[in-house]
Amino acid sequence: MLAEFFTWWRQQLLELVPETLRRGAGADSNALVAEQAGPGLLSFTRRRRGTEARLAQVRLDEPGLVALRATLTGRPGGEPVVLRLPQDVVLERDVTLPLAAERDVERVLGYEMERLTPFSADEVYWSTTLESRDRARGRLALRLRLVPRAQVQQLVEVLARCGGAPSLIETETAQGPRAIRLAHEAGTTRIARLSPRTAAAVLGGLAALVVVSPFLRQSLDLAAAQGRLDAMQPKMQMVNELRHRIAGAGAGGDVVETETRRLGDALAGLAAVTEILPDDSYLTEFTMRERKITLSGLSASAPKLISALSADERIRNPAFTAPVTKQEAGHNDVFAISAVLAE
Repeated sequence: MLAEFFTWWRQQLLELVPETLRRGAGADSNALVAEQAGPGLLSFTRRRRGTEARLAQVRLDEPGLVALRATLTGRPGGEPVVLRLPQDVVLERDVTLPLAAERDVERVLGYEMERLTPFSADEVYWSTTLESRDRARGRLALRLRLVPRAQVQQLVEVLARCGGAPSLIETETAQGPRAIRLAHEAGTTRIARLSPRTAAAVLGGLAALVVVSPFLRQSLDLAAAQGRLDAMQPKMQMVNELRHRIAGAGAGGDVVETETRRLGDALAGLAAVTEILPDDSYLTEFTMRERKITLSGLSASAPKLISALSADERIRNPAFTAPVTKQEAGHNDVFAISAVLAE
């Protein structure tokens, strides 16, 4: 329970960190780093505050395993073990998901792993990095990073048997170190190994953050809302001027009719989409701006929606704006489609 709380709280604090700094977060700064130096040979370095000092090289034979066990069991309490791999062993690709998937990215990617890669989720160690968040388009850009378990499982098991199960896999990239947390790492917690005085200081600091963070977050949200309101002022002024023209001129109805023809009738667009969609599909979101329609919802077969929309002369250029995902319960497709209302 305590480990889950710290994981959740760390994510909340990361939301307050600028994106560029979050991308630079890599492996643990203090760790015992194991790296394969050759066939059947492991080298160890100790990292302290970003500086590494070489310790030893160990062969994976009977005498070497004795030395390996002494190295791992003799390390300071709570020191994590990191398995460093060459960059060419780690596979990477860009992934785009709907913004709504951010609430449970790991579960969504677990379901989509076989579609995105040649592996299933239980055949790889993997992690993701948030690259960008496009709220206007409702998209989430991620960098998926994975290592096939078959390539590293033997090393992971040897280290675990000798008393030093690695907590993460580390690799160097052009953007700096990147880490992949191992599955069993979630079951460990380092706070239990801290001294009482250090643990009390950590908990005191977290308590202070609990008190301060809501006010800081509220201030940031208020500043962001005020910025959006300021940006909308010119449009609001235009709307007010148009209202005055409609109220003060007999030709106001003509102005509305002209603008409706130019920008499209949202009710007509909604009626057309409702008629076209089959009975096993329904919308959760409908927006229209200058004849451009955005649809989100659930369907028993999302690909068939593109054919149905394309066949109707009232709708043009229907296309998916995000990958189709499966609903966790109900087995429906979650879709996001954009189209244009014909004039």
